[in-house]
Amino acid sequence: MSNLNECTDRTTHFEIVNNPDIEEFLSNCSYMIEPTNEEAKQMAALFSTLPIYDEELQLPVNIISIDGSNYEASVNENMPFTRVGYVKIGNILIKRDSFNNLGHSKFVDPFEVAEIAKSNIATTFAFPSSNMQYKNQVSVRDGFRLALDKYLYKYRNCPDDYKTSLRTTLFKLASYRNENRKKNSADGIILHRCPNSGCNAENLLVLDIKEEQLCPSCHKPIYPSDCLRIWEEIEDYAPNQRALTRFTNVIEHLFAIHYIRTIVESNPQSFVETLSQLCFFMDGPLAIYGNAAWVHSSIMKYLAELNVTMEKYGKPKIMILGVIKNGNINDYFKLIENEITNNSIFCLTDVIRDKYINFNRNASATTFGNETYYGQDFIYKTPTGRLFVFNVPYPFDTKSDISFFKEEKSKLENYKNIDMYLKLINEFECDLYEGAVVPVALARKHTVISLKPGSQVLDLLTKSKL
Repeated sequence: MSNLNECTDRTTHFEIVNNPDIEEFLSNCSYMIEPTNEEAKQMAALFSTLPIYDEELQLPVNIISIDGSNYEASVNENMPFTRVGYVKIGNILIKRDSFNNLGHSKFVDPFEVAEIAKSNIATTFAFPSSNMQYKNQVSVRDGFRLALDKYLYKYRNCPDDYKTSLRTTLFKLASYRNENRKKNSADGIILHRCPNSGCNAENLLVLDIKEEQLCPSCHKPIYPSDCLRIWEEIEDYAPNQRALTRFTNVIEHLFAIHYIRTIVESNPQSFVETLSQLCFFMDGPLAIYGNAAWVHSSIMKYLAELNVTMEKYGKPKIMILGVIKNGNINDYFKLIENEITNNSIFCLTDVIRDKYINFNRNASATTFGNETYYGQDFIYKTPTGRLFVFNVPYPFDTKSDISFFKEEKSKLENYKNIDMYLKLINEFECDLYEGAVVPVALARKHTVISLKPGSQVLDLLTKSKL
């Protein structure tokens, strides 16, 4: 591998491009091309231009926006692979009435906006990364596992009740898991194998208790949060950005479900009314990736179970809106947005996705996001002409019947409260950046660790503390 300080030949790329083997390789590849005018018109015709919603529609009064970011900081410039990982998650409560009172003029008092966003709760996590031990653990992996479980156990609504912790919410979700459904419960989780080095023990039971728990085979600590399997991404002597990203992804969604669980369990007689007045805004798709992806199906089941009660009392389903600001879908529909009518929407189908966007010729046997997504993709062009890609939860509790799910998930009529989501997007759309809505923009403002100066501050903090 070349060093950045080494002299390089600036004409090397010409040799690659003109290499006959490269030319032959490229000639045998097929790839996405810009849509023709006819294709653009055909795609635009798929959008629904019917009246989307009633102006008198009643919307939730409370918005909780959740966003996170992460960064690895070097301890010493001379030892760049001795690092600490940071994750910051922001949770912002916005009152719609307060926001709407700002008016819709082009210039808004920044102090008034700051007042709206003052209900900001930021949670910061720190993890050992390459070449670093935590609490005398023998490896980076063991230290990371210990820190992760400690944070989930420590974050509670009631300081004296560990059953109000994020970790207990993880137990709740694990109880809906398909695998070992009968073995998992709200008080127990089955680990597929021991995470300790050299131990091959399988199907280990961990409980939601205060006491330390040990593997019966190797007699080393095992933790409930090991079920997320983020530890499998940890390396002792290499950057662990991938593990930090996986943790950031799953913890954002865990926070949303934690709030919902708290509302349900603390208000068993009135949670329906409370949840009907609440919408979560998430930065990114409603999906969980990597080894923790199993959590997405548990979220589907949990939401479906609660929605039965919501509908029983005539309330809309629990609202979670995932705002997707970039990616393949955004890129493709930006190419044809001039053909799309304002105030129209399209529920993306797998057929269109595979043919025009992801170029996936082997997807017919399954469905997009089968192992990761708990929300459906929509493309919406607002009355003002802005294009948004967003997710809302599937109106199903399972994907077990793939053919049925694949067909029904793409029908707009199955999303009964889609008009509520669209009206919220119209209320909160902003010019801060492309595809932005105010709640997500505010959450990002309070959580993102920018490369300059945010990451430099973390570097200095890490060096000074160590």
